[in-house]
Amino acid sequence: MNICIATDLFPPEGGGSELSTYFLAKGLAKRGHNILVVMPHFGRKTVYEEHKWFKIIRFRYLRASNVAFLRNVVQNELLYLYMAQMLKKIIKTYKIELVHAQNILTVPPSIIAAKKTDIPVIAHIRDYWPICFRRSFIRPNGSVCDSCNSKNLINCIRLEGQLSSFFMPVSIPYVFANMSLKQSLLNRADHIIAISEAVRALLLTRPPIAILKYFSCLSPQKISTIPNIMSIPSKKLTQHELLGMRHNYKLDENDMLVLYIGQLTYGKGVLILIKAFERLLLKNTSLKLIILGKGPLASRLKKIESRFGDHLRYYGFLPYKEVLKFYQMADIVVVPSIWPEALGRVNLEAMALGKPVIATNVGGIPEIIAHEKDGILIEPGDPNEIESALHRLINDSDLRSRLGLEARKTIEKRYNEAIICDQTISLYKKIIHNFRG
Repeated sequence: MNICIATDLFPPEGGGSELSTYFLAKGLAKRGHNILVVMPHFGRKTVYEEHKWFKIIRFRYLRASNVAFLRNVVQNELLYLYMAQMLKKIIKTYKIELVHAQNILTVPPSIIAAKKTDIPVIAHIRDYWPICFRRSFIRPNGSVCDSCNSKNLINCIRLEGQLSSFFMPVSIPYVFANMSLKQSLLNRADHIIAISEAVRALLLTRPPIAILKYFSCLSPQKISTIPNIMSIPSKKLTQHELLGMRHNYKLDENDMLVLYIGQLTYGKGVLILIKAFERLLLKNTSLKLIILGKGPLASRLKKIESRFGDHLRYYGFLPYKEVLKFYQMADIVVVPSIWPEALGRVNLEAMALGKPVIATNVGGIPEIIAHEKDGILIEPGDPNEIESALHRLINDSDLRSRLGLEARKTIEKRYNEAIICDQTISLYKKIIHNFRG
């Protein structure tokens, strides 16, 4: 099959969602399908790339304005129109049989282009953008939003900095119209892939806001659940290399390393983890907390870091290959999310490398981790729960080993490339057959 994967970012840019898209594209190509990745190249010229497994077209597009309202228009409505035209040409030139759209910015233009060229289109939903303006159910102040209404949405827009005094009269109706447009277009997709049952359930049961009714048209038959691929890294660091890495980062070989990887936001729970760690540090001075990532709390984290001396290490955003090394160097990985993680790629990565994981019982995470079998699940937002789970793992090396071993088995059985790609290809064939028949 000739498949077009449309996305707004692709490695080496982006994060977990983009890595998942890369692994999917590679896996499909390895099975004999022609994969073309298409994406906007913000502020740069068009580039055609030939990779071992697939081709990439990064087409030139405007660099967005720094003004919030103008930035949204450029990255949404204008992009929809422009990318839809680009995709229409690409579909005809490369004889594309199906478009598989990946992200919030590229699902709408992909659906427009596919309908104009009379081929099927699948929308891949990796977070909660169809039903939440902030995509996470987390308000900017860190609290969890349990329902969306006009008042809550306006508060989110305001707190996100989307409203300026000049654009205020048009910003609110613009956001309502934009959400309505995306939802109505999503309903025209031939099929939707949700990355977890948690996402699927919320897409079917949680309305976006009262005045936007389009999304209620979705039926259970239109949404399939296919999780992300997590390949087991083929090369692992030797004990000598791990010791050398610790030496390079000025870490003692006897230090107990606790690792956090993710965005630095309230919803990810990193501040709650730090509270728990601070308490544990009073009992065990050999602990080190390593934090990797970027986000709005980065400047605050740097101030906090100075208070802990060398016990808290913040290294910012690192390349994926380096991140995999940190996983291997760590003794325990903590995923303290407050927001209902759509799936939680950090869990998959840590488990694939045989690391014991402490994660919150939210969103799609309990679909990955079975409590006490291949990880430890805790309730979100409670530093006492994190402290208790960490204390337990720190003092029980046998438990760490058992959980890590079972975690790797879970990834090998349920998230390997063969299983996920077979499910995806089977869905492609079904959608194309139904479309033509």
